[in-house]
Amino acid sequence: MSGPLSATGAARHFPGSLVDIAYALPEQVLTNAQLAAEFPGWNVAQTEKRTGVYERRIARPDETAYDLALQATRQLLDRHPGLAGKLDAIVFCTQSPDLVMPSNAFLLQRDLKLGTGVLAFDYNLACSGFVYGLLMASSFIATGVARNVLVVTADTYSKHIAPADRATRMLFGDGAAATWVGAAGQSAEPPLIAEFTDFLCASDGSGWNRFYVKSGACRQPPSQAGAPDYNDKIQMDGLQVLNFVGDRVVGQVNSLLQLHGLMPPQVDQFFLHQASRLALDAMSRKLGLVPGQVCSNLARIGNTVSASLPILIKDHFSQAAVAPGSRLLLCGYGLGYSWGSLLARR
Repeated sequence: MSGPLSATGAARHFPGSLVDIAYALPEQVLTNAQLAAEFPGWNVAQTEKRTGVYERRIARPDETAYDLALQATRQLLDRHPGLAGKLDAIVFCTQSPDLVMPSNAFLLQRDLKLGTGVLAFDYNLACSGFVYGLLMASSFIATGVARNVLVVTADTYSKHIAPADRATRMLFGDGAAATWVGAAGQSAEPPLIAEFTDFLCASDGSGWNRFYVKSGACRQPPSQAGAPDYNDKIQMDGLQVLNFVGDRVVGQVNSLLQLHGLMPPQVDQFFLHQASRLALDAMSRKLGLVPGQVCSNLARIGNTVSASLPILIKDHFSQAAVAPGSRLLLCGYGLGYSWGSLLARR
């Protein structure tokens, strides 16, 4: 389906479909009751009302985002036995790589024993990463570079969180998802999402320090760990991030709908990044959404960063009937700032 006109006057077109998703979570569960016992001075009840998170999965010290991604990908390939031989590309979104170099995507190509003709690379994005990954996969299909793309989103933010930081520790969980994006006719089964109608993606680097890890990379390397200002844990300005969501992210969603002559009530299902209960409530209120339009799995797994949207989509499709032709909207947003939205059809 052709979308709105591009800057050159040509109709925008986004081929491909989201065929299937598999995901993996760590076995270890960390509940709010456990955190309350560890930190008696925390007002856990008050914080959980804001976050909407009651428990989350936390990776073991020796378990990485890559380990979870490998589990998820193997589940996906086991479910679709012929897929491994058809994959043309791996795009791997993570901010928790195994190594400084090479990228996790190469380790995945190695461990899955895929052919050397597979295009592979990592990209560093957080909660907008899934929408960006779908856009890249669709673009590869549009140009003929690939027919089947593996979009992997995996993060273990628990390894970047200071143990006594209540705001981040009570919000984030670890997880990974593997998503098959394929050209038309690549799967005998109906896809979860049949049509990518249109994408909008945006960024604003002026918000870089609203959510960031200051130290540990090349600007202030581990060799300077003794410096008074060294901090290799997440620093989050929650209020400013929430303001960004209510203004810029909601604005993008409205712009995407307006491009197609739609209003929020005409969208059957919104899949919004599971940032926090406050963020979900703010977006729902400003967009005028009703409970049936918004799904959430935040309470049991927390904010799983780049894996949030695919895990949410897979959970929803596993638990509810979504009629063919249903209009869907996906929206991811987070640090950078970075935000992206996708209008799609079941």
